Amino acid sequence: MVNKHLTVKKAEGLHFMALAKILQITRKQQCSVVFQKINGEKANANSLLEMLSLCSIAGTTLQVTIDGQNENKALMMIEEVFENGAGI
Repeated sequence: MVNKHLTVKKAEGLHFMALAKILQITRKQQCSVVFQKINGEKANANSLLEMLSLCSIAGTTLQVTIDGQNENKALMMIEEVFENGAGI
């Protein structure tokens, strides 16, 4: 299990396409991914609706917890989405 605090860098925030990319990463890497805001609100990355409910705009910091066989690779890929939008 790995944990890391990530801050949304893109001005658009974590919009639907970015969240869909995270969902794709989660499924491909076969990991359980949970995001948590500072206020304790959580979202499972397997649910686009839950992730959208976090309303993660630019500057939002989320703790990501990843558990699974490819957790470190998944973390690297998710960090790319937070930093650069993963080419979206």
